Amino acid sequence: MMGKENLCRKYEQVLASCPLLAGIPAAEYEKTLHFLCGKWQRLGKHEIFQRLDEPFRYAGIVVTGCIEGAFLNENDAKIAVSRFGAGEFFGEALGCVQPAHSPIQLEALEDSLVILVDLSILQRPQGESTAMTYQLAQNLIRGLAAQNVYQNRKVRILSQKKLRDRIGIFLGEMPRQSDGAIRVELTTTAMAEFLGVNRSALSRELGAMQDEGLLRIEERRYFLLRPEGAR
Repeated sequence: MMGKENLCRKYEQVLASCPLLAGIPAAEYEKTLHFLCGKWQRLGKHEIFQRLDEPFRYAGIVVTGCIEGAFLNENDAKIAVSRFGAGEFFGEALGCVQPAHSPIQLEALEDSLVILVDLSILQRPQGESTAMTYQLAQNLIRGLAAQNVYQNRKVRILSQKKLRDRIGIFLGEMPRQSDGAIRVELTTTAMAEFLGVNRSALSRELGAMQDEGLLRIEERRYFLLRPEGAR
């Protein structure tokens, strides 16, 4: 693997899109990652690099590829919590707490490159605060707040007994494009996991909603034709 300075230059645009590094000049990426004890790590497809019940030490930045966070339910079936693509930051809450027993596992869904960072450094006395440490702390707070909003949304969705209600809230709270379309980046399988159902049940319900004139689907673009009827 090339030197860290060269890697920072090569992936400068990806790093610039990472919420943790917002407001930090590109020329300081290497210094910032060094401060956070950043470790560049290549992962093979389906490689699990954080296992359940093992100590959780590092948050991470996805440089290339896709990372999935998941847990096992009472039947030992994998339940995907979220997926992270290039430029996204994962594990910030657990990276701050660093539990001795991780409640989730992290897996590369394809060949990936990540940067693992130690957020506990931000909780140690630093003497005088620098612009870099202040910016990192602000970015981390914003990220944790956004994660809290996301989790509250998921709890609201999963608290609905009917699958149709879950779909209605899931789509209804997403931004619309100029033509009213709601773009869903998740695959049907990933969407089913997010909604807490199996893929077949979701496909049947989406089909029924289309037959009833409540919904139109064009690939990954969803149109709520009668929003009030989807709930």
